[in-house]
Amino acid sequence: MKTIAAYNNPMDAHLLRARLEGSGIAAYLRDENMITLDWLAANAVGGIRVDVADEDYERALQVLRED
Repeated sequence: MKTIAAYNNPMDAHLLRARLEGSGIAAYLRDENMITLDWLAANAVGGIRVDVADEDYERALQVLRED
C-alpha cells in the first residue's frame, strides 16, 4: 500500500476515495476514525491518508493530475 494523499478534513479524503473508486482503483482511508474523534490530532498522526495498492499507484496519480 502507498499513500496517495493526506487530508485533515474527512470530507476531502472521502471525495478522493470516491473519485478513485469511480475510476476503478480501490482506495482505503487510514486514521479516519482518529481524526474524526479528535481533529486536533490530525497534525500528530499525519492526517487522514488515502492509500492505494502498489500496482494502482501510478494510475491513482494520473487521476489526481486530472484536476
